[in-house]
Amino acid sequence: MKFYQESNTVKATSSLLEFTYHCDTCTYDIHFPAAPHPATEQIGVEVTLRGKKLNQQDFSRSPASIVISEKEETPKNGSRLTVTRMWGELDFIQEFFFPDGEAALYVSCGFAGNEKFPCQSMTPVAALKAPFHLANANAPRLLYVPYDNDKWIRYEAQKIHGAGASYEVTAVYDDDTRNGYVIGSLTHDHWKTGIKTHGGFGNLEFLRVVGGVADFVTRDEAMPHGPVWGKKVFSPTVYIGYHEDFRQGLIAFGNANNVFAPRLPWDGGVPFGWNSWACAAGKLDFSIYDNASTTLQSFEEKGFSNNGTVFINFDALWSNLSPEELRTAVDNVHSRGQKAGIYFAPFACWVKDFDRVADYTDGKYTYRDLLARDNEGNHLPPCDNGYPLDPTHPGNLMRVRNMMKFTVDMGFDYIKTDFMSHGACECVHYNPETTTGMEAYCYALKEMLACLDPKKIGRTIFLDFSIAPIFPYQFCHARRVSCDAFGLLDDTEYLLNSITYGFWQNNTIYSYNDPDHTVMYHSFDKRNCTLEEGRSRLHASVIGGTVLLLSDDYRVPEAEQRVRSLLDPRLLDIARVGRTFLPVETATGDSASHLYTRVDEDRNLLAVFNLTDQPAEISVDVSRLALPAGSGPFTPVTGGESFEGDHFTVRLAPADSIILEQPRS
Repeated sequence: MKFYQESNTVKATSSLLEFTYHCDTCTYDIHFPAAPHPATEQIGVEVTLRGKKLNQQDFSRSPASIVISEKEETPKNGSRLTVTRMWGELDFIQEFFFPDGEAALYVSCGFAGNEKFPCQSMTPVAALKAPFHLANANAPRLLYVPYDNDKWIRYEAQKIHGAGASYEVTAVYDDDTRNGYVIGSLTHDHWKTGIKTHGGFGNLEFLRVVGGVADFVTRDEAMPHGPVWGKKVFSPTVYIGYHEDFRQGLIAFGNANNVFAPRLPWDGGVPFGWNSWACAAGKLDFSIYDNASTTLQSFEEKGFSNNGTVFINFDALWSNLSPEELRTAVDNVHSRGQKAGIYFAPFACWVKDFDRVADYTDGKYTYRDLLARDNEGNHLPPCDNGYPLDPTHPGNLMRVRNMMKFTVDMGFDYIKTDFMSHGACECVHYNPETTTGMEAYCYALKEMLACLDPKKIGRTIFLDFSIAPIFPYQFCHARRVSCDAFGLLDDTEYLLNSITYGFWQNNTIYSYNDPDHTVMYHSFDKRNCTLEEGRSRLHASVIGGTVLLLSDDYRVPEAEQRVRSLLDPRLLDIARVGRTFLPVETATGDSASHLYTRVDEDRNLLAVFNLTDQPAEISVDVSRLALPAGSGPFTPVTGGESFEGDHFTVRLAPADSIILEQPRS
């Protein structure tokens, strides 16, 4: 990066990025030379300091002090521009980091002083003049990413018209050429970050990246976002990057996050196994669990294991078993060379009698003590029928520590933690040092991880978050990419919506996406799946990235036969790699793509889904797959008709799917 300083501007230029800071207006311009789009100009800032709203016009009245560092090594190799202005007794600071060799920059702003002070919100990117304009785009799209995966919320890719908000990250792209911009937050220890936009006629009118968002999507209808306090308070650090393929841009964004907070390491391979919820739910008992263990032993001949083992996991209501039954069940699993998993909801409760003694608190606390409360002392309203608990309350921390000790002592090797979003709700926390929901959430999760430190317990327990915010991510190995997904066509389509737009989380911020329990015959509260629905549900999990947990009741002969018939070693080899497929096309609105690809060392892979209840002919334009040159036709991985040519048609029965492969020389 080369810097040029003039009377009222500082310019930073390279072949990948042209940046101009205007000292007299406290704004900056960004242009990416490779982009066939104009520059985004006059990007400002907005903050709420001590309850007062300020923007670049307020700060521009003070002279700017410029510091340029051309050989930075933090957060990675690159250059940094720091602009400081006096604001009363505080310094107002803007920082711009330019990573070497990337068409991207990281932006933040903040205050520093000698005494602690509160900030209610911080917006380091306030682009109010035709931001990230897509010139001559045939299919302009704006990606809306949900904050979490509760209540069957969906990703959406809209035509850039009207107002909306994405959470933590968005993409502004042309779905025809795939080129576009990725904008998102890189730090997640204090703020919930929203990206507020308004568009019309295919282009944005404004875009604001706001640290301090709390609304019904973040499950915060009772309380506003808490203020961040400190002698130094900074906004979220924001990634702004241009990419010829926005899909690779999302992956780059995920990897950039890892520079700030590395994901939780895991070297045990993709977990294969079984989970109790879809098939048993509240009817979970010793019999169904033990039968699943013995049946999965027999599935090993189909290749259903990884690193020589599988996990047999309890979900909610494992307390149906007596302590003696639970111990026997776990011992049986271990005696078969398998690993056992358990379930816990650390930050939510469903009891109606709040005066009941809270589990795992040694009789010292009731649930009333632990409830998260607002400024008036009222407990927060339920979300998903569960009441949020204060994650910083000593009674809740005792619950967490004692449950982790129980997990370790019982020999469990897998924990599914659920309803995690409850722990990030804005409330008045017991610990006064945690003044935002995200601060409290991170505080409690650090305590939980400390209990599971492999150096202390002698093994690594796989930690899988179920209903949880996408960010922060560094406290678990996997996160469920969707809400509950069972075995019918609608479930598979819903799951694929999350894979279409959440594929990038796999192997970047998480080791694996979790596509939820893979049902191929019957879920506890639904009709039986058709054979085609079962196959598509398996295929959706296989391409997801992927934690691969089955969930059928094998005491039912038809269920065992169905699953055995669909498991194929060649499919399981694809899942075992643990890499997600990329969507070929995104879909307008909240639908899912019907084509997905992956490039392996020796082959190209293509998954094709019929997401309708009617027979379908799905056209494939090989040029749109963006795959390396292959040799020969596309052939079903499990055998069957081959497909050749630059264009071909795949005919599928209702709700059916197929995974094809093409050798590469």
